[in-house]
Amino acid sequence: MISPLMTTPMRRAVAAALCAMAAGAAGAQQTPDPAAPPTAAQPPAQPADTPSASSSPSAPAAGQATPDTSGQSAPAQATGGSDAAVQGGPIATVEVTGIRRSIRSAEQIKRDATQVVDSINADDIGKFPDRAAGDALQRIAGVQVGRDRGETSTVTIRGLPDVVTSLDGNDIFTGRGRRLQYQDLPVQSIGGMDVYKSATANQPEGGIAGAIDIRLRAPFDYKGRTVTGYLENRRQKVNGSDAAETRNSPGGGALYSDRWNSGAGEMGLLVDVAYNKEHWGYPVQWVDRPDRIFSVSPDGTAVRLNDDQPLAPLNAGDRLGNLPQVGGIYNGGERERFSGHGAFQWKINPKLDFTTQYLGTGYRARTATDYILGIVGWAPRLNNVVLGDRGCDTPSGQICPIVSAVAPPAQFSPNPYDWDPYVATSAWGTQERTNTHFLNTKLRFRDGPWDVTTGLAFTHSKFIQDRVIVDQQIPNATVNVYTYGADGHGGYNAVTTPTSGTPLRDPREFVLRGLVQNWEESLGKQTQWRTDGTYKLSEGFVRAINVGLKLSSRSTTYHSAERASDVNRTARPNPVDAFGPGFETLSPGVDRLGGQYYVPSYDFLIDQADRVRAVYGAPAGRVPDDPNRVFEQRERSTAGYVSARWQTTVGGIDVSGDAGVRVIHVKRKLEGTSRVGDVITPIDLSTSENNYLPSISALVGWRQNLQSHFSAGKTLTRPDFLRLNPALSLIPPTVNAPGTGSAGNANLAPTKSTNLDATLEYYFTGNGYAQLALFHRDFTGYLQDYTQDEIIDGQRYRVTRPQNSGQGTLKGFEFGTQKFFDFLPGFWSGFGAQYNFTWIKDENETRLDVNSAALTKTRLIDVARKSHNFALLYEGHGLTGRLAATRRGDYVEQVAEPRFLQDRVVKASTYVDLSLSYELTRNISLQFDAINLTKEKYESYVGDTMRPRDIRYTPTTYGLGLRFKL
Repeated sequence: MISPLMTTPMRRAVAAALCAMAAGAAGAQQTPDPAAPPTAAQPPAQPADTPSASSSPSAPAAGQATPDTSGQSAPAQATGGSDAAVQGGPIATVEVTGIRRSIRSAEQIKRDATQVVDSINADDIGKFPDRAAGDALQRIAGVQVGRDRGETSTVTIRGLPDVVTSLDGNDIFTGRGRRLQYQDLPVQSIGGMDVYKSATANQPEGGIAGAIDIRLRAPFDYKGRTVTGYLENRRQKVNGSDAAETRNSPGGGALYSDRWNSGAGEMGLLVDVAYNKEHWGYPVQWVDRPDRIFSVSPDGTAVRLNDDQPLAPLNAGDRLGNLPQVGGIYNGGERERFSGHGAFQWKINPKLDFTTQYLGTGYRARTATDYILGIVGWAPRLNNVVLGDRGCDTPSGQICPIVSAVAPPAQFSPNPYDWDPYVATSAWGTQERTNTHFLNTKLRFRDGPWDVTTGLAFTHSKFIQDRVIVDQQIPNATVNVYTYGADGHGGYNAVTTPTSGTPLRDPREFVLRGLVQNWEESLGKQTQWRTDGTYKLSEGFVRAINVGLKLSSRSTTYHSAERASDVNRTARPNPVDAFGPGFETLSPGVDRLGGQYYVPSYDFLIDQADRVRAVYGAPAGRVPDDPNRVFEQRERSTAGYVSARWQTTVGGIDVSGDAGVRVIHVKRKLEGTSRVGDVITPIDLSTSENNYLPSISALVGWRQNLQSHFSAGKTLTRPDFLRLNPALSLIPPTVNAPGTGSAGNANLAPTKSTNLDATLEYYFTGNGYAQLALFHRDFTGYLQDYTQDEIIDGQRYRVTRPQNSGQGTLKGFEFGTQKFFDFLPGFWSGFGAQYNFTWIKDENETRLDVNSAALTKTRLIDVARKSHNFALLYEGHGLTGRLAATRRGDYVEQVAEPRFLQDRVVKASTYVDLSLSYELTRNISLQFDAINLTKEKYESYVGDTMRPRDIRYTPTTYGLGLRFKL
């Protein structure tokens, strides 16, 4: 069945292509197996008071899907995934356990849903080297993850990062955003995760890419008393820094669950806790964006052109060259994450169930951000200059990248510390902590055709960050720099002074520069009430009517302050003289920048912050709250939906589906302060809006093992609260490098999208499937970050703010397959494989100048056009294993980056992970994990690979764990 929303030629082609692929199968539909469970077309003939599977002693174990034939898209569980399909039925009739069972369970959810969905279940999650929710999500077809500082920090679906998350069907967030921080939720508490690539009316709005619903474990998931747990240790090998120390990172968790019959009905209780502590390192070598231009002579000398000079060679035979700044960062420290989860279920009577869940997560971190700077682009003269032979074509003419050069020292004022190049190190000592609490209560009533669920959920999340930054300089330094080496990135050949051949490792070579203090506190609170009801009809085209109402009240507050201080600028002290020998420490550094270098100790900055302040003449304690950086927002929303589950037969083919509309009314109050340059503007906005999100989906059963999903609908995504916050955060400039700043935008509008999806799915006998999916997104208002220079208090800053872009499209296809090779003999029958490939074509209307309304066609940021996931699986003879490779193609990270307005592109990357588990006994297993075996890293460039930007070294982590079950 083709949706009436598919009106364009492309959309008609999408539907026609899939119908053509299924041609010839339409009349070949097989007679349903009489032994198969009843489907949505054949509701079970059982009394209304028959106990449900979840209350029965024979209920499935954790991770096993239980078909729900109510006709309702379950409101607080796997939305749309629990209704039996027209041609549903068991994928296999044999008893299976472990990873095979969880994969088959996920296949059943996919097969039965009326929308496009892929899943991962509890047994699958527990078998792989995953500590947190984001790590496990990369096991799902079409899902890509971004890794930052050794953790999974972002998730994309079909290349788009705009994803909404929910917890058992309810909104969940951490700190300043609208979404879950995937690092905070341990897999210990997860019963399963469903990735929805198309939407239905009963789902929470948001996420043009799709939605992720996380199902927490519950006591009725288990047959009886269950005790499980794990102990593990991980060791992280920091790549890109040979001096980094490899340390132990312990973790552990335990789960207890039981269920029992009482005089008041069956009850169940589950409690689980998890804790891990991680020592980590993450080196980064950066080449700044193209900036300063030099006139390069044939003899290898060069003279810098000032901004007031014509952009032309100074002498006959000279060529123009560009020399960016080169530097690096060693990020490191320790972080702790802990969680507690509890669930209580009560089968009050055959018609009434009560469930309550609590989840608490915490995060603590002490972090060092150790900078090393070589600001060579401002040097007035260069020696030994080598120009590149590519990347010379720029919008400003032929300007070739300078591949290497020597920047000798030059004093540009009488001040004894005003030198080019500017060589410095800096340490950011940061403490962070987050506490998040989520409580959900739910009551479900089922009687005859009625199925009604009502529930309350509360979320409270607080984020606190304190930071002290101290800079220190090496005056009179010569820098021998290269911007393009053998592996396509930059570094230092040498940094010297007249008194030292290794000044970066000599604490007496430094003088103190500035101090920056900043802090912030963010608090988010939400109360949400949701009621969903289904009324089942026995016969006819419409089989069930679903209605629902959700009320939500959400508030967020943000307080912060920032202050810069300095010592005597004409008599700067040596850091050791000012603070004593405990102040300086050797950072592990970045190998390509010469290795270790001295920085202020982040422990000193954190633990003796008042002593640091005193040296700079600043008062003790935090900087007072800045009224210009206060931000508050209150948001109240009312959402209601109505939908119908329908079923019919067309030309002998059974077709079922869901059609409905979601209506949302939002009232918003936003207060804050915006600063652009030196103009400060108070903001007091009150807005109200209505949105209507229709959707229609169809499940076509061409024959028993061949089916298609078709869906069309509208979605919207509201900006994160952090991106709405207009408060400006600044890092002051140095004497010859601009400062940086960032702020939100209180005037951001939601991103709106019209989505079309179509699939053709073939399910192999026994297990496994192959799928082809086509998708198309038309959207408006996609959020992109823009950077422009602003003069603030007489200083130049590069300030980055988000803005809505114009119209855009994203379309493509996805192919996926998975299969266990049961047909092979003996040992070989334990092998299986999963593979998926996604291809995307994207286009967007972008403002290249934030002060202009003109729009230019560009690529979408953060969207990879090609991506692959492959996994080789094994389960048998007590051994479970997975070797997985995830490849994300290149993508644009920033459109039209200054100076030459060229795109910043991130190169394709492939991450390989290994997990092996062996059952020592029936109840104890030993697990070995290896993450990023190939030492893959992030690499980016601007316009041409001859103009590299960042290289970020993702660590390789090895883990050994013991898992038990009693």
